[in-house]
Order: sequence, then structure tokens, then C-alpha cells
Amino acid sequence: MEPLLKELQLKTEELRKKLRIRASNSRILSVLIDYPCLQRCLSELRPRSHELLDQYYLERHEFVRKLLVDLLLLRLREEGFQELLPKIENRGQYGCGDVDVEYNHMGLDIPANGFKIRIEIKGGVRFAVSQLLKYLLDANAVVLCRAGKGDAVTITRSDAKDLLIFMLKIVISKMDLLLNGNNHMRITGPWCHGCPSECPFRRAPVNHDVDLANEFAEAMKYWPKAIEEAVKQVIGLLKKVKNIQKLGNTSNVER
Repeated sequence: MEPLLKELQLKTEELRKKLRIRASNSRILSVLIDYPCLQRCLSELRPRSHELLDQYYLERHEFVRKLLVDLLLLRLREEGFQELLPKIENRGQYGCGDVDVEYNHMGLDIPANGFKIRIEIKGGVRFAVSQLLKYLLDANAVVLCRAGKGDAVTITRSDAKDLLIFMLKIVISKMDLLLNGNNHMRITGPWCHGCPSECPFRRAPVNHDVDLANEFAEAMKYWPKAIEEAVKQVIGLLKKVKNIQKLGNTSNVER
């Protein structure tokens, strides 16, 4: 996968120069994954004003994250990982994490001198698959905490390796299309909602009103369970890495 990541980086730089855009690596990758329509991709990569999220969703996310960080800090100390401190809004090459934990114990021979776990918090029940995959380019594992569902799931880079390679090849090919001037290829679909392009297929964005009965009163009962499960999975990953170090064998570390 490393050769593809190097090619992605080179194409990203080339794309910025040729199209005169200032979008970050993370933004470029997200757009090319999310939109099959190349015209929308180009429109999204150019500067534009973005609507702010409803304040409730921001508040919900921060409340869940603060509880998770507090519990994680306590459990890390209980389990003998006193040297580890969660990192908030830790910016990587392909995205900014909600909460990152990096195990950099001396003598542990793993990529980038450490094993990075990224915790992604979703206050509702849905999540963006593309975002999860994108984070696996920065981290060895992603723990998805679905607060609104009361559960968590761990995906390692090795779990998703084949899909990541498949996705990267497609993204690089789409970059080649943009670099070769195929900027006006229009493909209609659900992504036409909220498109900023001057296009006959564009549609008004779909507005969503907060349903406090379901998105707060009902959902909040699941938050503790999701937080507990996410922290449990992080601790489990750290113990696995620590045990591998003791055995002097790093070949089984999830990468």
C-alpha cells in the first residue's frame, strides 16, 4: 500500500498546482471518495462558504467526547499505561481525529515508531464509511464509537487493506481525469443535492430539523454503553501490542 500512498501524495500536489486549489490532503481525498461526479468534485475543492452544523449536534458530540476522554484516561492508568495521554483534534496527513492514542514504547518496532489508535465519535447511529477508511491511512486502527446506538466497533488497517488499496487506485485514477481536463463530466445522483456547481441537475440541499425526542431524550440512554465499549476496545488493542512487544515478535501487529 505504501507505493500507492506515495503516488497519492504526488498526484495531490500536482492537482493543487494545476487546478490552483488550496484544499488539504484530507479534503481532496474526502471529496474524491464522496462524489462520483467530477464537476462536483472540482466545485467542492474550490473555496466556498459552508453551512454551519446545528449547534445541538456540536454540543452532543463534545459532551460525549469529554466523557470518553475522562473514562479513557482513568482506564489507561488502571491498566498500567500511565505514560499515555489521549490527543484531541490530532491532525494527521488525511484527517483530524476526535481522540487519538499513540503507543510509542521504546523497543517496539512498528511503523512510524508507534501504534496509533483513532477513536471516531458519532452521536447518532449513522457514520461515513469513507471517513473511517480515510482515517485508516493515518492510524493503525480506528475505534468507531456509535453513541446513538450504544455500541463500538474496531477496524484495523490490515482488516481493510484490500478495500483501501482498491479505493486508492480509484481515487488516483480520478485525479488523473481531473489533471487531464475532464472537469465537466456530470454524473447525476443523490450528491446533486446541495451541489454548488452551475449545473441543470443541481438540487436544493436537504434540510434536517433536530428531533430532540429521538436524537436526545431517547439516544442519551445509549451513550454510556457506547463510551464503555469504545474504551474497552482501545485498552484491548493496547494490551495486544504490549504483549507482542514482550514476546519480541512484531509480525502480528495489526498494521
